[in-house]
Amino acid sequence: MIPESGKMNLNQMVRGRSGEHFFRHRSNAGKGARTLPAIPYPLTLISYGSLPVCLMLVLVLVSAGCTGSPGARPDEAVPTAGPVGTGNACTFDRLVSNFEEQMEPGDSCYFHLHTPMEFLDDLHTHPYCQVTVIDVPDHWITHDDVQLLMQLIDSPEPAAPVVSLLSSYRPFNQTSTVGNEALFLIEGYRTGQYPPALCSLYYFHPDREEVRSWWETYGKEDIPDEREAVRILQDACPELKGYPSTPFAGRSIRTERAPDGWFIAFIQHGSGVPIISARCYCFGDDRTVTLTGTVNQSIMVMPWEFSPRDCG
Repeated sequence: MIPESGKMNLNQMVRGRSGEHFFRHRSNAGKGARTLPAIPYPLTLISYGSLPVCLMLVLVLVSAGCTGSPGARPDEAVPTAGPVGTGNACTFDRLVSNFEEQMEPGDSCYFHLHTPMEFLDDLHTHPYCQVTVIDVPDHWITHDDVQLLMQLIDSPEPAAPVVSLLSSYRPFNQTSTVGNEALFLIEGYRTGQYPPALCSLYYFHPDREEVRSWWETYGKEDIPDEREAVRILQDACPELKGYPSTPFAGRSIRTERAPDGWFIAFIQHGSGVPIISARCYCFGDDRTVTLTGTVNQSIMVMPWEFSPRDCG
């Protein structure tokens, strides 16, 4: 752990660059309370002759906790414990230490209660941990998050590396940086999956200039680039997920920029020629998909000469 005096406050860094406070407040879980039924008061003594019996009843009630405290109102709300999956169960320390919980299917409750920027802040304040992440909720990383993350991609401040449960590589005694983990989160946004690689170290080699170019050209205006267009199209049509493939399997993807989107062709071919079949789509900047043509017979066109716009 780094001393308190040496910690970087990511909130201050982002605020210093933009003049605004971008951090989101952490969720206030466990505030709920339920109202219990009216609690009976001690029985009134009816007669002197029944005193021993009544005293015994009172003692039994007191020992069972069934009497109300002086001045208590029957309708007064009694605080109860927070629901399962909130509070201490969803902290970063719990995420790091409870490996059995990480092995369970489904995403951790930590990611339901914390934003990507809060997660990055926790990675920064625990740089000597290694954080295993199975998955996160759908659309956990938003366009607004990426706007903040882009401001931190050059930060050299230390941060904990993130590891997929599937990774055989474990970065013991190694730290990442805030900038690298910001890029890892951005890559998760672009691929629709976090973690986007087996580990944010070793398996992940970000190109900062490519990320900046993507942000200025597409990301800032929330316009899909060709990689996102292909991914969304394959998610909508699972039969297309086998594209592209190795040259021997003969499946390739061709893309061409349209005035308001992308022309995309999924091509099946032999050993170069002929093309056996193809399916062509127009993917709009508004993320609408239109099938524009199909090829169901062999055509003597080289795959790299095939036009996604003309589907031929």
